[in-house]
Amino acid sequence: MKLNFRRGAAFASQKARDYLKDKNPQDVKNVTVIRHAAIGDFMNIRPFLIELREFFPNAKITLNVLRSSMYGMPNDLIDDAFVMDKIDVVTGKSATLFERIRQARSMRAQDVVFDLTDSSLTLLFVIFSNSELKVGYSYRAFRRFFYDVSTLRSDFLVEAESVLQQLNVLGCKTRMPLRYGFEAKYAKNVKPRIAYFAGASVKNKCWEESKFIALIGKMSKQYSGYDHIVLQGIRDDEKFLNIKEALKEEDNVLLQEAMPLDEVMQFLSDSALLVSNDTGVRNMAIATQTPTIGLFFDIPPFRYWPREEKHDCVYNLDYVSPDVDAVYEASVNMLDKLYKES
Repeated sequence: MKLNFRRGAAFASQKARDYLKDKNPQDVKNVTVIRHAAIGDFMNIRPFLIELREFFPNAKITLNVLRSSMYGMPNDLIDDAFVMDKIDVVTGKSATLFERIRQARSMRAQDVVFDLTDSSLTLLFVIFSNSELKVGYSYRAFRRFFYDVSTLRSDFLVEAESVLQQLNVLGCKTRMPLRYGFEAKYAKNVKPRIAYFAGASVKNKCWEESKFIALIGKMSKQYSGYDHIVLQGIRDDEKFLNIKEALKEEDNVLLQEAMPLDEVMQFLSDSALLVSNDTGVRNMAIATQTPTIGLFFDIPPFRYWPREEKHDCVYNLDYVSPDVDAVYEASVNMLDKLYKES
């Protein structure tokens, strides 16, 4: 493997160049991928794991995760998991620095470690783990002291594609469109159904419920032959009873209780469209190749927006909450573009 990139596009130490010069991908036996994140972020790294497996065909792939965030792990794409703790499982208090270092050192020797998270905890693992080659991000310049190879991380490229650059720098010929590996498990049987999810990980990412009510009311009339399903989440503030109550006169507006993960994935796969805040549910829909309308404010959408015909985002240039008509127009345009003939 030979590193080949223009100056400033990535960074590599002499150690990395020496290590790789007589290595082939087939020689790599143990690879760890660090991803400390929630379910939506696990969806975003599925294309990376698929490409990783093909590039290093003889490697055992381990996913480094947090014990508190293991829901939706891509178990079908890895061989093992290495679990780290922010909270001491015995005392219930924050794990000490010594304990975190001990955990990092307990990982057996790896050929390559990819850090797709870039947090203080993952950097600790990178520093103290026994790894031949450490690959990470370098948009914070001091990180270059700790990684043997580092790439820049763009806020203007969808994250699922951006992480692939850590493979591209090694010469991996990644493919487009992105592959998530759900085609067989959640085979599509698209129904006349539009799903809506009004929740998000934090309140400031939630489009106002009054706007969801107005949008769904308009959509239920425009697409009277469709079911309009309001998805409930698992948290107490994700029941959305107010939305259902406000639209109780609309027979085609329904409330769907929270479902087990596999059922949610199949439900999304079989839906014609998901309208959602920036949240894990939207990433799950993207991973099942379901068309989406993403609602963005406070933050720009580009890092979370696949540039494909079946995905759109609604946002304002001043990043304030979009109005109902803008989301309605985007939803109508998407449905007409994809399904008008049928």
